[in-house]
Amino acid sequence: MTLTNYYALLALELATLALLVFPPLVQLFQLIHEGEQETENAKRRIAARQLVPANLPALPDIGADPEEQT
Repeated sequence: MTLTNYYALLALELATLALLVFPPLVQLFQLIHEGEQETENAKRRIAARQLVPANLPALPDIGADPEEQT
């Protein structure tokens, strides 16, 4: 095997390795980025809920129950 053939095979193996490894790595980084975005969005929603007062109807002040007074 000549040195040229050796380097050609080495280049072919490295290219094959890159084609096998690169797409899963890209997907992994995309998943990590999406998870970080979901975490940031959840933190924003929680902060927004804490800033907005509860929009609940007020309970009427009826007073004491007449049955309990007797």
